[in-house]
Amino acid sequence: HLAVIRLLDHAQSLDILDEVSDEGDYWDKRDFPALAGEVGEWNEMIAAFAGEMKDWLGDDVKSAITDFPDFEHLEAKGRAVE
Repeated sequence: HLAVIRLLDHAQSLDILDEVSDEGDYWDKRDFPALAGEVGEWNEMIAAFAGEMKDWLGDDVKSAITDFPDFEHLEAKGRAVE
């Protein structure tokens, strides 16, 4: 996310950027703690979904998030808000 923002900053400095749509609002606010919190919530949601898929389809289900060392913790937090 931060690398993309740097790229967009450069594009803006060249006056070739029309608009930016950023669900995390980092583009406008530049609030790193808020961005980290938003990404954490997304990770929890994705982990909960991946866990559901593993429950339904078995351990052959692969997702990058299942390789996170804290996957089960993220999954539990994501399922708690369902």
